[in-house]
Amino acid sequence: MRFTNNHALRFALLGILVLLAACDGSGVNEQASAVPTLVYQITPTASPTDAPELVYLISGSDAEEMMASRVEGTIATFSAAAGNEFIVLDEISDSEMGQGATVVFSLPPDPGLNDLAARYPDVQFVAIGIPGLSVADNLTRIGPDGLGADHVGFIAGVLSAAVTPDWRVGAVSVENSGEEQASNLAFQNGVKFYCGLCRQSYPPFHSYPLGVEASTSEISAVQDAIDVLSNLDVDTIFLSPELSVAVSAEMLEGPELSYIGGESPGSDLGEKWIATVRVAPELAIAEIWDDVWRGDGGGTVVMPVIIEDINSERLTPGREAWVQEILQDLIDGYIDTGVDPITGIAR
Repeated sequence: MRFTNNHALRFALLGILVLLAACDGSGVNEQASAVPTLVYQITPTASPTDAPELVYLISGSDAEEMMASRVEGTIATFSAAAGNEFIVLDEISDSEMGQGATVVFSLPPDPGLNDLAARYPDVQFVAIGIPGLSVADNLTRIGPDGLGADHVGFIAGVLSAAVTPDWRVGAVSVENSGEEQASNLAFQNGVKFYCGLCRQSYPPFHSYPLGVEASTSEISAVQDAIDVLSNLDVDTIFLSPELSVAVSAEMLEGPELSYIGGESPGSDLGEKWIATVRVAPELAIAEIWDDVWRGDGGGTVVMPVIIEDINSERLTPGREAWVQEILQDLIDGYIDTGVDPITGIAR
């Protein structure tokens, strides 16, 4: 075969040599072999996904278990919707704060929120039912006067007097607790707000409303206190928030007794249960959530109180509406319970 174009022959041979060189790795240094891989590297066009913002709840030992559970569930729901990471702690340290905390909620007792708010001005803090805190731009206080035991007791007193013939009512709380005593005394004031002197129309005559204290929240001690009121011909008993969750279904079936509680004792309430009057911090959390995430904290919210588990045969819609009006006046400050909500001392 004869090539008539020498230039073409040279180019063909050069191409063959280049191909052979490419197949032989001995002539290629490491730097040259690394260059082609750069062609396939992907340069990010946007910054990586930011780590989720941290939300903490310091769940103290002083908060009632059911209330604490509702608070935790509410914060967890809002945090999940916002894509935040939610962490529950018994106490918080500088190490946790330094991991990027955005909002820190706290139940009683006070973990030192004023100090934390001063040292971490870019973090929003929310106190739930913790009294005695100073004002700070990044500290929102839900229930600045505590967990609202006096409001709960007062409304329970009004409600019990409204549904009980001859106002034969009484309250049971745990002794040696300021807030428990506040709920008991406020209950009695709420009854008197409704019926004044509360004089009975028929015997036996006792100085209703009555208040007794259980030595502990143990079932036997609570039963003893209930028996005291039962022997004094009480028809309706208010159980303080701490005691409401301690009672058993058998106790609630006592003859001729009806109950109002500061917490629901469970799903099997029966016809003896008139209503539950409880604090609802979860409603306040929902109210202030957007503000604290915008950094607009520092406000104060009165601890909400709600009436639920209503026995419609005992509390008619008309009476319920009237009690709700009194509750709103109480929350708005037009009515005073007459009790210090923390010490339980009359004022």
